[in-house]
Amino acid sequence: MEEIMLRPDAKGRINLGALAEGVSSYRVTIGENGKLTLTPYAEIPFSEKWIFENKEVLEKVKQQFEKEAQDVVSF
Repeated sequence: MEEIMLRPDAKGRINLGALAEGVSSYRVTIGENGKLTLTPYAEIPFSEKWIFENKEVLEKVKQQFEKEAQDVVSF
């Protein structure tokens, strides 16, 4: 695990910069000792939510991705 020091600006904001790449939101957990834990999330479009709610469809999508990955020609 890597630790880095981040300092808040005058308004109390912390800039995560490149650490936030690919992340659309964070859940913040505040521990009893004041420790903040950020859990990154990559949200999906609402129109694709049904795929993740339907296990049968999700499994078919995963299988198709695996099949396509095997069909990729390497040079």
